[in-house]
Amino acid sequence: MSPPFASASVADPSARFLQRLMAAVMHGHRLDDPRDSVICRRWVEIVDGIPDGKLFQIIPQTVRGLFRDPEAKVRLERCGLRADLPLRVEAIAPYVISFRRFMAARTKPNDEAVTRGIIAGLRLELRRLKRQFDHVFDHAAAMEAERERLSVENKSLHQEVLSLRLERDEAQRQVGEARSKAFRFLRLYLFMLKEELQRRRQDPIRMVTVEVAIETNLATLEALGWQDQAKKSAREILGPDLYAVYFDGGDVPPLPPEVPRSEPADAKRTSPAPYFPLGEIRRESSRNFPQNLM
Repeated sequence: MSPPFASASVADPSARFLQRLMAAVMHGHRLDDPRDSVICRRWVEIVDGIPDGKLFQIIPQTVRGLFRDPEAKVRLERCGLRADLPLRVEAIAPYVISFRRFMAARTKPNDEAVTRGIIAGLRLELRRLKRQFDHVFDHAAAMEAERERLSVENKSLHQEVLSLRLERDEAQRQVGEARSKAFRFLRLYLFMLKEELQRRRQDPIRMVTVEVAIETNLATLEALGWQDQAKKSAREILGPDLYAVYFDGGDVPPLPPEVPRSEPADAKRTSPAPYFPLGEIRRESSRNFPQNLM
């Protein structure tokens, strides 16, 4: 045991109590339930010489102090005492006091009738105390069961939180993949649109296909909060003029004149302006990028 226990002065009542208690603990005697007459007598021997008024402080304070020593805690638990049931420790002193008074009344020389009356009164008091502390023990057991239930519930909630975190991480990963894929497709169709215009093709079906793909990926990126990146990428790919036409609903600028090889150099003709099948719809709605939706 720890050195302070061994070197305590025997003149101090609490030190004598500690020495006797540790002797009982070292022998492995049961000390948990003072309702048992054998255990109660053992506690009476341990607290011998200590006034009744001091037992309410000495017993619980000493036992709590021993529970802070890991080695002493193990020995106390072998004797039935538990740190998580403090009410049982608090109940030891009242039982010991009642038992000592009962034994003192029985051994005190006195008139037989008076003695029987004192004994009967003490028995009634002891029974009353027993009922009260039985209720306390039952309440302590109920509290312990509730603590166990809450502990199980806490573990279940902890597992649920971990599961939700895993689901959140997986959802974030999937959203990130969808956002990156939509951004790649948007850039691809923007390049296809620019190429279609540069080659002066006027294929409405191809143009509608490209524009629908652009609109779909734009809507996806806007919903995922990447409208600024999409806007910047579209401006870089299309250039300021085509960007203003396509996104801001501006007038379509005519392409520079094209000179066929088979015609003389002075025979010039003007190519038609780029055709946007969805241009009328876009100009009617005066398309602009919305604020961040994330």
